[in-house]
Amino acid sequence: MDGSTSAPEKDDAGDTEDSNDISAVPGEGSRLAGSLDEYIDALIADTEWTTEYEREVLERAKANGGVSVTDYEQTWSRYKQCMLDKGYKEIILIKYPNGLYHEAPYQEGTARQMAKHDKDMQTCMADVGAVAQVYQMQIGNPTLFSDKNEAIVDCFRRNNLVPLTYTAQQYAQERAEGEYTIDRQDMEIRGCEVANGLFASYVDDPVEQLW
Repeated sequence: MDGSTSAPEKDDAGDTEDSNDISAVPGEGSRLAGSLDEYIDALIADTEWTTEYEREVLERAKANGGVSVTDYEQTWSRYKQCMLDKGYKEIILIKYPNGLYHEAPYQEGTARQMAKHDKDMQTCMADVGAVAQVYQMQIGNPTLFSDKNEAIVDCFRRNNLVPLTYTAQQYAQERAEGEYTIDRQDMEIRGCEVANGLFASYVDDPVEQLW
């Protein structure tokens, strides 16, 4: 799931990226599920991972054709308030042009502070994961591509951010090499990446001062 703000590893360009399988080879159009409803059903059934709050939101999503903007916004608002109630000075949510949120990177504290933060974040994020995952999919991967690179490039194309000749294989290679023909700091580009579980931070981004 997306939503984690653990400090990503810095790359050679001085930017930071938080993602899994950065150089994955694009798939052949394989899907995560046959439909969004099918995907939601699987999340609802996974009671060990989803919370009661998430299942309530997802049931509404099934009835209404997807997670609503109101439920998505409320879910992130609950997370922010939960963290503030635990004593953190600020929680900054970066909002992208497509309406998605991702928490800003934070200035690390002492080992004791970080241990408490990790625990608090896990607690407060418990109600976010499944809701954010479905909403992000609606926005950034409505075809339900299972390959991250394929889903991101599809989002680029649907939003006219790259030419139709730009491929998932090309994007995967650019990620692996750290050299891009796209402007990765463009907020619409970043919105497509965040929608598919890839968060990169840059020097001009806000940084939370938690303590």
